[in-house]
Amino acid sequence: MSGNYVLLVKRISKNDTRSHATAYRWPAVLMSLPFIGLGTFFALGGFGFTPLPGKANAPLWVIGFVGVAFASAGLVLLVHGLRGVINQWRIAERREAGRIQPWFVDHPWDHRGVSDRPFGRMVGSIFFPLSLAVFLTPFNWWAFGSDQGGWFVIAIVGIFDLMLVFVTGSAVYRVAQTLRYGGSRLAFRRFPFHPGGKLQVALSGRRLERLDATLRFVEERFEQRGSGSNRSTTHVSYEHYNEKKQLQWPGHAPQVEISFEIPDVDDWVTELSGQPVRYWELLVESEQPGIDYRTTFPLPIYPRN
Repeated sequence: MSGNYVLLVKRISKNDTRSHATAYRWPAVLMSLPFIGLGTFFALGGFGFTPLPGKANAPLWVIGFVGVAFASAGLVLLVHGLRGVINQWRIAERREAGRIQPWFVDHPWDHRGVSDRPFGRMVGSIFFPLSLAVFLTPFNWWAFGSDQGGWFVIAIVGIFDLMLVFVTGSAVYRVAQTLRYGGSRLAFRRFPFHPGGKLQVALSGRRLERLDATLRFVEERFEQRGSGSNRSTTHVSYEHYNEKKQLQWPGHAPQVEISFEIPDVDDWVTELSGQPVRYWELLVESEQPGIDYRTTFPLPIYPRN
């Protein structure tokens, strides 16, 4: 490492995570099948498509929502596992095709640049509050619609309902953000970039007078929490480096040029297919009346051959 740099390790919150090499692969796929099967069975029975065995102790629509919640959890687990499996397959295919350069093995880069795909993030932001609402539906019936929920149940469910209001508000904000600003694209002035070199890129999209551009190095990992039967796996993100610049969009130009000096640290390189996932990214923000602009782009910064 040359020059004076501060090693910054700070846990951060990220909606646009890039972890494709998930903690579990085929085990997650296999674990998802019982959830999907049982959830589908109770969802179909609860909503009157198929008969349910025995006598129901709750309204059928409540049983249907319980089934949807189980099936949704199974689908999330299935997608989680398949992402890891598909990522392994892609790496193997790129190696067999002779793409020996680390940047092409790691990720299917377009050497011209990268787009931020805001509509995909928007769909993802809508999915979580919808899933939480489905999950809380039977508990709300238990707390407020039946005679079995005491004050303790009402208090706990009320707390989760407030959480639902908060995440729904956040999702609405991200939808409004996407509809207002649309998509952006970052053009690479060279490909790839290397530690100790210079990052030179150009941002195009919605023209905004002032922008804050942040170059940062991020690590995403799965950490074990608790012990024994209380052990759980949590996805966390850490920021190791952060440098910010203020930019002015040059008049009516179609794009704004952005440049940074990349720290000369051999270990700080992009590994989108690694475990843990580590990568450089460019965060671009702008405070605006009502709805702020914010987007991120992964960056192809790799070791020299």
